[in-house]
Amino acid sequence: LVAQTLHDLSNRHRAPFLAVNCGAISPQLIESEMFGHEKGSFTRATREHKGYFERANGGTLFLDEVTQMPVELQVKLLRVLETGMFMRVGSDREIESDVRVIAATNRVPEEAVSAGKLREDLLYGLQVFPLLLPPLRARGDDVEQLAEQFLDSLNAADNKRKTIAPAAMA
Repeated sequence: LVAQTLHDLSNRHRAPFLAVNCGAISPQLIESEMFGHEKGSFTRATREHKGYFERANGGTLFLDEVTQMPVELQVKLLRVLETGMFMRVGSDREIESDVRVIAATNRVPEEAVSAGKLREDLLYGLQVFPLLLPPLRARGDDVEQLAEQFLDSLNAADNKRKTIAPAAMA
């Protein structure tokens, strides 16, 4: 929600906002998903494919769980951050991309570096403007607001007027 809000309130709001869960993409496919591929570049590449960086051009790319991205691919991500250029898998032509990258992780970034899950140079490339969001368990007021919002939605859908007892809310 924070990444989407940053995009929506920016001068990039008319361009695409794409969110990618880096841990949900197979390590064998993530390079192709991020940077695209040319037809015939591997066995199942039957057509040209534009990756997230190409599709998000002019907009925002949200890399969720960036520490789950293979370390080998982190080198290529750092290059895109530094140069704004990338190559599709199977191509020798560089493509320029103007993308704001927002990255998130549920790990402490410095600990991910120590554990070998995140390259230190990539961490510095991503930490241009760091935001620390405390976990929901540390934001009691937010939990109450969310509970009320979900209950309101359920009440509207079921035409009910249920409430949350004060003891339950506490």
